[in-house]
Amino acid sequence: MENSNRIRARRKELKLTGPSVAAKIGISTQYLYDIEKGNRGLSGEILGNLSEVLKATTDYLLMKTDVNLYGVDLQDNKKSDSHEESDLADIPIEKLNQYTLTYKGHTLSKEEADDVIELLEAALKRWKK
Repeated sequence: MENSNRIRARRKELKLTGPSVAAKIGISTQYLYDIEKGNRGLSGEILGNLSEVLKATTDYLLMKTDVNLYGVDLQDNKKSDSHEESDLADIPIEKLNQYTLTYKGHTLSKEEADDVIELLEAALKRWKK
């Protein structure tokens, strides 16, 4: 299981011990270590509890995304009559390089993504004048 390394890495990032995380989510320390090693699967309940304790989205823990948006409110409560504000407005442009960018189903290469980010930065600078 690929996600096992992400779970362990996130636990280490937060400087949490295996026994403390296991106790918080109600499983044995060995069970947690088995999850981290990829020897055991995750139930939805355990994954949800890990998400809370590790302050990470389930998609991030399952490696469906490389960006942890835990605690980020992407819902825009200020609706405009003409259009809805894009989620992009909630993401600082300099953090876009942390995302895997796609366009019409095509994953952009690092160079292509850098070009898109450069174009966005130039447009934003122009608009802010």
